Amino acid sequence: MKQGRRLLTLALAAGAMIWCAAAVPADDVNIPLPDAGISTISDPNVAMRVAREHIVAHDLPGAVVALQRYIVNHPEEGAVEGFLADLYVSNGDLRDAELLYKQMLDDYPLSRELHTRLGKLYMVEDRTDDAIAQFNASLPEVEAIYYLVDLHLRKGDLDEFREQMRRNAQDHPSDLDAQLDAAQLFGTLYQPRDAAIEFSRALSIQPNSLEALEGLALAQIAENANVAAQATLTHCLTLDAQNYGCLNALGMLDIQEQHYDDAALALDHAYALAPEAPEALISLGRLDDAQGSWQDAIVYYDRALYVWPYDADAYVDIVFDEIQHAPEATAQAEAVKGLSVLPDDARLHYMLGYLYKMQGSRNLALAEFLAAEQSLDPDIARFAKESVSELQQP
Repeated sequence: MKQGRRLLTLALAAGAMIWCAAAVPADDVNIPLPDAGISTISDPNVAMRVAREHIVAHDLPGAVVALQRYIVNHPEEGAVEGFLADLYVSNGDLRDAELLYKQMLDDYPLSRELHTRLGKLYMVEDRTDDAIAQFNASLPEVEAIYYLVDLHLRKGDLDEFREQMRRNAQDHPSDLDAQLDAAQLFGTLYQPRDAAIEFSRALSIQPNSLEALEGLALAQIAENANVAAQATLTHCLTLDAQNYGCLNALGMLDIQEQHYDDAALALDHAYALAPEAPEALISLGRLDDAQGSWQDAIVYYDRALYVWPYDADAYVDIVFDEIQHAPEATAQAEAVKGLSVLPDDARLHYMLGYLYKMQGSRNLALAEFLAAEQSLDPDIARFAKESVSELQQP
């Protein structure tokens, strides 16, 4: 399982609540109170900062309300509306999120980012064809490739999609977006060497592409090419010291090299930039795990699920820690919970199969290992096949 932990966590990566609260003054005091439903904030950056302060305080509904109040007085503020729609998804208000995304797309029909966000919502709702349509509309948005791989795997036509992306990159060698899409494709397919080659090709076209630098660094980390990854991330952060992705990747690299104080600095910086995002929280959890503080790590993983309840990595890391340190029933319940949200995650299927096997539930274990065999990660697929073979022995 210790070897499995490294393999499991190696993947590269890609209802509105309106309320008013006004204190009632004492009978002998006549003080006019402002309408609590109206925001006094006039700067969108301040509005988003206030929302992030609520998120840090574990008050997602308060963040939603703060942005709703701002939009009452400042409609059509695109950045704030997009942030609010994202928080609707995190808060489970999927219908409100869809309506707001569609409303924004009426105003900005060519926004790749909006199509990606709506595609992610449709994935949460298991609307496969609708999600594919949105992600296709977002291309060449690099993040979309990660989700399209998963969606085409579900549909059973991943080979055709992979060939389409590979051929597009081959036919357009000077097209930055085509090379980035191919690079992300290889990264998602657990082929870090091919991903690194494609990201390097993208950088030969645009040496200061932040997306290419982040992707190349992640591929290099996956290959344990740590010196090269350090140089890549130094370049990225020289260009943009506030780049969330490269800061998170730097933290991952520092954890791998056991530079824990440096990792904490990079990851704390990333988290402060975007507390609504799960990646830095998960990396902070892995930092605690690396230092033997598994209970503190689970706190971070739970916080990641609070801001994005659909994150497979957080569930995987929680289950792994609980397999090692908690009662089997606790780990099993968390794995089942994760699969209820992410029914196709092969890592969770593998770990649930492992738990069933330890309990002597052969048929249940066999079913989970067979599901895990479909993993794109060759190591997980191999572990699952070996487990199936073992269970099928007399």
